[in-house]
Amino acid sequence: MIPREASVFWIETSEEEVHFIDAIVSAYDGLANVRRDYKLEDGKIYFQVFVAPGMEEEFLGLLEKLRRAAAIGDVLREQDGASPSSS
Repeated sequence: MIPREASVFWIETSEEEVHFIDAIVSAYDGLANVRRDYKLEDGKIYFQVFVAPGMEEEFLGLLEKLRRAAAIGDVLREQDGASPSSS
């Protein structure tokens, strides 16, 4: 059986906030890997996150909770290496 690859998400946030988000996400062993890779799109900055297979719903739930403490805008999911789409 071939293991599934990680899902790729892009989170709209600031460089300062991505460090806080990374610290919280890192506390959830095996959930996701927040990267410092970013892209600019329509005047917004998005940071890349690799989410472990099967953990997508837990990750999105955590982001909803984090929105109370961190400036998180759009969350986009990359579809099979294509451009990200809203999730």
